[in-house]
Amino acid sequence: MEKNITPNNQMQKPSFWKTFVYVFCVLVIFNAIFGKKKETLPTVNPLTLSKRVEIERNLVPFSTESLKGNFNSVGLRLDDVVLKKYKVSLADDAKNVELLKYIKDEDKVDEKSSYIELGLLGSNDNTSFFPTNMTKWKVDSKSQNSITLSWTNSQNVRFVRTLSFDEDYMLTVKDKVVNNSNIDVEFFPYARVVQSVDMTKQITSSHTGFVGFLDGNLEEYKYSSIASSKTREFNSKDGWLGFGSDYFMTMLVPEENNKNFTARVLELSDPSIPNPNGKSNIRQFQADYVRDMISVAPHKSEEVVSYVYIGAKEQNIISQYETKYSIPKFDLVIDYGYFYILSKPFTLILKWFYNITGNFGFSIILFTVLIRALLFPIAQKSFKSMKKMKAMQPEMKRIQTMYANNKQMMNMQLAMLYKKSGVNPLSGCLPLLIQIPVFFALYKSLVISIEMRQAPFILWINDLSAPDPTSIFNLFGLLPFTPYAWLPNIGVLPILMGVTMYIQQQMQPMAGMDETQAKVMKFLPFIFVIMFGGFPSGLLLYWIVNNILSILQQKFIK
Repeated sequence: MEKNITPNNQMQKPSFWKTFVYVFCVLVIFNAIFGKKKETLPTVNPLTLSKRVEIERNLVPFSTESLKGNFNSVGLRLDDVVLKKYKVSLADDAKNVELLKYIKDEDKVDEKSSYIELGLLGSNDNTSFFPTNMTKWKVDSKSQNSITLSWTNSQNVRFVRTLSFDEDYMLTVKDKVVNNSNIDVEFFPYARVVQSVDMTKQITSSHTGFVGFLDGNLEEYKYSSIASSKTREFNSKDGWLGFGSDYFMTMLVPEENNKNFTARVLELSDPSIPNPNGKSNIRQFQADYVRDMISVAPHKSEEVVSYVYIGAKEQNIISQYETKYSIPKFDLVIDYGYFYILSKPFTLILKWFYNITGNFGFSIILFTVLIRALLFPIAQKSFKSMKKMKAMQPEMKRIQTMYANNKQMMNMQLAMLYKKSGVNPLSGCLPLLIQIPVFFALYKSLVISIEMRQAPFILWINDLSAPDPTSIFNLFGLLPFTPYAWLPNIGVLPILMGVTMYIQQQMQPMAGMDETQAKVMKFLPFIFVIMFGGFPSGLLLYWIVNNILSILQQKFIK
């Protein structure tokens, strides 16, 4: 049998895919043997590792015009910050507000602490290469508002951190990596803020919990929502994140450098942490971010800048930082709610009046006069219409009596009377409808503006952001006991509000109402006294002054 033999000059061409596979395998083997070792993203996230570790403490104190505290040079945690300008209460012996605090329990761990930590993540198979929360840093220099520390690893890679405080609440953290080794150093900058929370004390007037502006969206989650859900993750190029309460906040702000970062919010411990009494409602929550990888070539250096806001929600300062550091929508950290478009300018107007009067109570009075002046034409037209309706009441009463058994004919005759007299029966509701958004926007301004916190007025009103401290149940302080907490807050201001509402109501006709509706309307002032007794004193002051101006306008209208 003849064999099919290919001539030498017609040898088969090698397969393209076989050649590709051979070359690829050779390159992989060559790179594995001779290639440089690279740092990789850790497969285990070190931000969620167990916290039950006793951390040595070597405190470095700092003090500025607004802040005072210590940070631990071991691990460089910031876990002790006090606000100099703000007290917990109005008591003479009240302590300053603490935003970050180290609490060591009987097991010598920090599961009740609140702290901020910034660092660099590297490969999880080389934990000694990058500084950790157990690393002991050396203090190189220290001035009034700046501290520089350093640490050098065994491969001669030097890490330098400079913390700079301004006169308000912004901390600038500069991490410099000086690569004196012969390999590339790759790392992922991270930051986290851990907040310890007593879950029984979360009844507030505004959002309390996680807040962040990430990927162009405002993200808000209450502590209870975080505790009942899994970890929430976000991807963004710029923004900010952290935890806030009515008046204070701790926020992380990555430097705007068009690099991506991954942000998260989660609860660190699922079960409640036991205390000596056997029960505890204290739980820890964490907000963090990890930025994209940064590579430092041999004998080169790279610097990473991060910002941390620790302080009060002062609108002027926040607006200045928003411009200075190009922080997107930083003013949204103040929870103005649905009436943002009104609440923010209202707050600015109140502050402007405060600069004139030196008292937020008088500022609220001037603000009320301003609102009444702006609404004067509408109110004037409404009151003139109501005066006409008052003159029409005898004729309306006659029609109601004549057609008592024929509701359809009665309504038709009343409509003809309104048209003939040129009166709109609903015109009296217009000023009230306009006042509703003003009322709620002002309420937000009073309960979330740090400037209004513990702001006194006159006499017994020592905090315009809190309810009237007097109570009818102890005769406004004449009887030596404190009323039960479950009793309604019926103090002097709520009663004055009810009295002015009653007087105003008597001056307005109740046209078109039957006897039952009229009786219900007469009880409204008493209902409002109970409903709004627990509202801020500043809001009741606004309502009282508004009612008085309304009464005067109705009394002298022509």
